[in-house]
Amino acid sequence: MTLIHIAISDDWEACRPFGEYEVATRGIPLVDGDFVRATTPGGTQRVLDDVFGDLGLPLVAIVIDEAELRNTGLRVDITGDAASIWGPLPQDGPAIVAETPIERRDGRWLAPDLHADQTNRG
Repeated sequence: MTLIHIAISDDWEACRPFGEYEVATRGIPLVDGDFVRATTPGGTQRVLDDVFGDLGLPLVAIVIDEAELRNTGLRVDITGDAASIWGPLPQDGPAIVAETPIERRDGRWLAPDLHADQTNRG
């Protein structure tokens, strides 16, 4: 299954030298938030509207292969469109399928077309 984590671009890039992304969600580090929040592709627009709608900072959709993520030893819980990833996201390796910038148009973040070419890996 494909999962999506919405990240503030600067947060994602700041973690890159360490090889692990340790942010639970907007404004909450993993140490305080217990788990990394993710969603299914179908839940992406809701997360963008509800959690990031008022934010003007650049965002990136981190496309995650759930099976590969589990192969790293991380626990992943999925309920409906919501996913909990119990541990930092590895930034390299097969679990991260793509890093797709999110477009903002007419004051609204737009969920990326995940069926398009996903070769952008930062």
